Amino acid sequence: MLPLKRHKFWVNVIGVFLFILFISLAVRLGNIQLMNHDKYIKLAKAQQYKKITLPARRGPILDRNGNVLAESLQVGSISADPAEIEDIPKTAYHLSRILELNQLKLIKLLKKDRRFVWIKRKVGDAELDAIAKVSLKGVHICNEYHRFYPHQQLGSHILGFTNIDDRGLEGIELLFNDVLSGEPGYKYVTRDALQRQIITPDSEIQLPKHGDTVVLTIDANIQRITEEELGFACEKWMPASATAIVMDPMTGEVLAMANYPTYDPNHFKKYQSNVRRNLAITDCYEPGSIIKPIVLSGILEQGIVKPDDVFFCHNGVYEIGGRVLHDSHNGYGDLTVSEIIVYSSNIGMARLGVLMGKQKMYQHLKQFKFGERTGIDLPGEIGGIFHPVRYWSEVYSLVSISMGHEIATTPLQFITAFCSIPNGGVLLKPGIIKSIISSDNNEKKEYQYPQIVRRVMGVDIARGTMNSILTKAVTNGTGKNANLLEYDIAGKTGTSQKPSHEGGRYSREKYVGSFVAYAPADHPRICVLVIINEPTNGAYYGGTVAAPAVREIIRRSLIYLGVEPLKFQMAIQ
Repeated sequence: MLPLKRHKFWVNVIGVFLFILFISLAVRLGNIQLMNHDKYIKLAKAQQYKKITLPARRGPILDRNGNVLAESLQVGSISADPAEIEDIPKTAYHLSRILELNQLKLIKLLKKDRRFVWIKRKVGDAELDAIAKVSLKGVHICNEYHRFYPHQQLGSHILGFTNIDDRGLEGIELLFNDVLSGEPGYKYVTRDALQRQIITPDSEIQLPKHGDTVVLTIDANIQRITEEELGFACEKWMPASATAIVMDPMTGEVLAMANYPTYDPNHFKKYQSNVRRNLAITDCYEPGSIIKPIVLSGILEQGIVKPDDVFFCHNGVYEIGGRVLHDSHNGYGDLTVSEIIVYSSNIGMARLGVLMGKQKMYQHLKQFKFGERTGIDLPGEIGGIFHPVRYWSEVYSLVSISMGHEIATTPLQFITAFCSIPNGGVLLKPGIIKSIISSDNNEKKEYQYPQIVRRVMGVDIARGTMNSILTKAVTNGTGKNANLLEYDIAGKTGTSQKPSHEGGRYSREKYVGSFVAYAPADHPRICVLVIINEPTNGAYYGGTVAAPAVREIIRRSLIYLGVEPLKFQMAIQ
């Protein structure tokens, strides 16, 4: 009897244990399936499914004729899932050997408690092939896009560049980053117990929306001509920096914008930040004598003088406002108002400015938006310097501003203002964007030009009087180095001393030489500005260091645009 009772006892104990175990399992199962259902579903999905990002291709940037200036090419990158790696030292050894990376740093990276780490991004084909051959468990090849600039430095200060994550950092790439970037997609893949991917027809997938296309007003051929000629000038005069802009004066569209020194955005990290800065919009200069036609247009507009009125220019030396003025080129006696511009007489211009008066001078120049940003679609633009009248001196500010001092403009501001002469007296907003084309439906958003800001002078003053004066400035005056047999050019030289920052004085060693011109004079197609900052090698006058570059940019650009040379036109007539 005793063994039977003992047997029943242990049966009861085991039964109670099993009952308790069953209850515990039931409670645990209820907790998993009912109380923490969502939690464990997520854990299961994390093991069984993997979300893979499908990168969006960044939209291209094109010139006005459809030439590709920036595009995104598919490349391979190397990533790893540390949880899948069985032999970390061995894996790190192979990766360091193939990808030329530090082995100890790789071991530390692969020991991280993460399911995804980058090993090396955007690698070459040879490295990708080598990684594929060794077939390292837990190491994966991913597809990404790499930004590529096929023309290297061409238009680099306009385009800007992107970082390794394809985000714009400068130029058009920065300002239109959201437009160009698009939206990435994704897909879920199923994995078995060994973490191998299983292809299923019902996998969830969201295709990426690729970036839109941005079309610029820039003409790649004119941009290349401009960069080449600016480079030739800089090789000769070795300046601290230089800028050239080509604009369609009838529409305000920028056809070219170049700076020296330049850089290759494919390797932007090799260049210092000051080299990558777009000087055409970020730096300002006292324009010097190139502002004289703009000042004179206001004097003529208000009927203060007539083009044939004669002024005595004191044979090159004149005291006014407690200071002594000198004419840079010659000591002139009597000059007509027109000749004051043609020969760029500082004394003659000073006398004209005083006649205009402070308030009228300020109001006239303010019409051209000096001291304000133009609003062009480029990041980093500054507004220049143009002080209110209350900060002007009694007399000498009028004299200084009439000659292009006590006012500072960016190159873009100035050529925008100057284009009001060839286009008949209208200030236009400059444009750099031609259109934006959607990637999904090819819908095109066209930017309309010209965009008129306001009228700043009458047609008769602009296309009549000023056009005639500026043409003579090239044929007979200080702009002779810009004269062409093929085309009539109208333009103006400028030479300004740079402020020395010592007691308000000007340097006797540092100058800015500039020249601005448009052609053909009777039917303008392009306007060109070249600014040479701190030229060396024995010259600094704008007519010497800048005018030849403007001449060649005009000549080559007009031939490219199919504008028939003057001789050919005369032969037809």
